[in-house]
Amino acid sequence: MNESVRMIVVLSVIAMVSAGVLSWAYQTASVIIEENEARALESSVLEVLPGTSTVNIIRRSPDELGVEDPGEMKEREQKTTLIYQGVDAQGKIVGYAFVGEGNGYGGVVRVLVGVDEDTDQILNVKILSHTETPGLGSRIEDEGFRSQFAGKTAQDPIAINQDIDNLSGATISARATAEAVRKGLQDAVAIYRGGE
Repeated sequence: MNESVRMIVVLSVIAMVSAGVLSWAYQTASVIIEENEARALESSVLEVLPGTSTVNIIRRSPDELGVEDPGEMKEREQKTTLIYQGVDAQGKIVGYAFVGEGNGYGGVVRVLVGVDEDTDQILNVKILSHTETPGLGSRIEDEGFRSQFAGKTAQDPIAINQDIDNLSGATISARATAEAVRKGLQDAVAIYRGGE
């Protein structure tokens, strides 16, 4: 066999074996990564719904969350959310939590919001992820900013400079957080109460 043909065959076999190993490693790792993310999100639900001992998934599909719309050259507006229900040790429903997203300065701001079962008032807000500027936009994680959302309902404006104080130098980040909470709350209440 010609030396160059033999080298091509050997390199092709090596490439196919490498591709197979990488594919297997990716599939194995992606399952583990998804399980770890689910566990982390469940523990976050316990944080935003105090008194919760069990978490039930109400809405599994994050329809259109953070999906880019190539026709519009921007991210589509959030339409539904991931919704979890918190139950205490006695089996009483504590409330529900939802995942919402807004477009910040550095990218998508993803929040988890806990809502009281009886009043539909926000209990807690946790920032799940963001890529905002450290020291400026990252201040959306501060307790002083997040605590402003407590007690708000879907009937409140939940808007910067109306019922939520702005973060100086981080207006876009603050607006993204408020929008994620406001829009997500409206959607979550409709889905949770309306059974959509």
